[in-house]
Amino acid sequence: MPIMPGLVTYVASTHEEALRKQRELDELLPSEASLRQLSLFINQDCLDWELDAPVPVLPPLEEFAGPKGRYGTILRIIEAEQPTLRQLLGRLAAGGGHCTMVGTPEAIADKMEHWFCNEGADGFNLMPSALPDSFDDFAEQVIPILQKRGIFRREYTGNTLREHLGLKRPA
Repeated sequence: MPIMPGLVTYVASTHEEALRKQRELDELLPSEASLRQLSLFINQDCLDWELDAPVPVLPPLEEFAGPKGRYGTILRIIEAEQPTLRQLLGRLAAGGGHCTMVGTPEAIADKMEHWFCNEGADGFNLMPSALPDSFDDFAEQVIPILQKRGIFRREYTGNTLREHLGLKRPA
């Protein structure tokens, strides 16, 4: 069975421009609804937390009494990125905590290639943050780089997802 992690990308000609795209989308989030959802995920009321301040320290996973999967994802994002509350809400809204890559087409292609060649990903489930723009940015700027590197197909050999993934029909 292929491993195809979810991937959210913000692509631009400079890293700063890609960050700006991410920030602009984050600012469009309905803050109160996003905070209510986060409150459910972490079993705490966070409606009064400051949006542009770092996320307050949360209990370790071992001490958490609610569903551990989503909570563990939130803890990993906080540990890896030290986001503000607004940034965390954006990450959760854009891809539900799936991998997010922000940067130039080359930088994103580099990260994808590393993951594909060294980390066990057999492909990626692209989760555009805004349609059609983020999908178009990825298709027009990142895919050609991956194709030049020989890690993204130029043609499809079948007509179905099952055929594209080389999976057999169930008996």
